[in-house]
Amino acid sequence: MGYKILKALVSGVCHILFRIKVVGNENLPQDGSCMICANHISNWDPVILIISFKRKVHFLAKSELFKFKPLAAILKCAGVIPLKRGTADVGAIKSAMELIKKDKVLGMFPTGTRNKDVATAKPKSGAALIASRMGTKVVPVYIKATYKPFSKITIYVDKPVDLSKYKGVKLTGEELDGISENIYSKIVDMLKKQG
Repeated sequence: MGYKILKALVSGVCHILFRIKVVGNENLPQDGSCMICANHISNWDPVILIISFKRKVHFLAKSELFKFKPLAAILKCAGVIPLKRGTADVGAIKSAMELIKKDKVLGMFPTGTRNKDVATAKPKSGAALIASRMGTKVVPVYIKATYKPFSKITIYVDKPVDLSKYKGVKLTGEELDGISENIYSKIVDMLKKQG
């Protein structure tokens, strides 16, 4: 099954289950590499983001999901990269960087795991490490959703943060944390504006 067919099928199901709206779609670059950084409240998040943008969005997902062959085939078709959680998975990081080199869109959740309390969640430095090392743009995204059947989901897209000045620069852990917090603060700002 091709990606376009898979996306159309999943999109059809999601638009039956939810009322999905994207605000600020023009802020996502239409060409060149970028990284979408969003809050993470549900397993639905990557699915909703993938179907909500014209450009193909690639995500990292825990490698355990790839053990079930039918699901693994779907994930591979969707362009998902397996990630060994709890370790420094160099292979997954390199694969993510290769996507950015090829002018693709990479989706990441700065907090790493799901967190219902978006305002108090603490971002990790993984997304900042990849984005800064590659000097790509980061697009902060806030997902407002309960994921109850037939409920409204609104995706707010902020203007890109340009990290090109950091390309090739070896940053300290503290500097990476600062970049992470700056990006995540933009997600929290969107939350506060929308209430």
